[in-house]
Amino acid sequence: MNIPSLSPLSPATALRIEAPRRLSFGMRDCLKAFHSWFRAFKRTHMIEPGLYYTGERYDIAAPLLVTCNYHLTVLSLWRCLRGRNVRILVIDTDGINVWCSSGKGRFSAAAIMQQVARYGKGMLTRGEKIDLILPKLSLSGVKLSDLRKQGVRPVVGPVYASALPAFLDGTASRDTAADIFWFSLKDRLFTLTPSLVQFAKYFIWAAAGLFLWDLLFPTGIHWQVVPAALGYGLAYILLFPLLPTKKFAVKGIALFAIVWAASSAWVLFQGTESLASEPYRYLFGTFFVFGTALFFSLYYTGNSGVSNYSLVKREIITWLPVSALSYAAAVVSIILAGVMS
Repeated sequence: MNIPSLSPLSPATALRIEAPRRLSFGMRDCLKAFHSWFRAFKRTHMIEPGLYYTGERYDIAAPLLVTCNYHLTVLSLWRCLRGRNVRILVIDTDGINVWCSSGKGRFSAAAIMQQVARYGKGMLTRGEKIDLILPKLSLSGVKLSDLRKQGVRPVVGPVYASALPAFLDGTASRDTAADIFWFSLKDRLFTLTPSLVQFAKYFIWAAAGLFLWDLLFPTGIHWQVVPAALGYGLAYILLFPLLPTKKFAVKGIALFAIVWAASSAWVLFQGTESLASEPYRYLFGTFFVFGTALFFSLYYTGNSGVSNYSLVKREIITWLPVSALSYAAAVVSIILAGVMS
């Protein structure tokens, strides 16, 4: 890994040293943050990488934190720390949040040192080492030993930005590497609306296709797929910690089994004649819900702070083709339901 050195700057290099900037946000930034949230935390708005400070003036003795250049993240950090005199080193993660950019290798020791080199050791510390507070969720991408080799003393900060004031006040030197991220109901509710909004677009298109097919060959199935998919997504988010195993796809299959068992019991309660008269509609529902169970489970890995990038890749490779095959079977079933009606 090519990491910029912290050796003394030459005169030519010193001329290129940039000045830190004061960090501030306004109402327009709040609207950008809402847009980022509503877009399911996708890459939308970015902060220019560089060195910022939150007080009235730059103070070399103020705590130095590092974060990504995802607008929503920097705004959240600023809201928790405004009124304090802290420094924030914003690194270039291509507008991706801390957790995702760490998993993808963008939030790394090399990216941190690239920004450090823009300002030089003399602007960042009066001592021999640069004390740098890292977000807890960056550990999957940052090799701390690489920072130490380059004259940085890394300290792992708390998981949540809201915990930073207490961390800085009482335990600024305490390393929180062993702290645990709890994907609580509050956290999951924060992801609920953007996740379902983004997920709905796939099934609006599916409902449109089913509606056109229903005009040619009546099946009675079209708009129902949208609330069915969103209902499944809602149940998955709310029941997430109660579903078995740590694998997202297996959690989805477990929820499918519950839904399938309940719906099958209802069909049998209606009588076997109902099942015999509409077998292809029943098959469509089964294959559609199973495909959706896997699809949403894999989709939700990007909105959860408890997934592991390498494990997620393995799950996607294993289960996404199964989801696609299930949807293909659902398409065949609805075609037969229309033709045979």
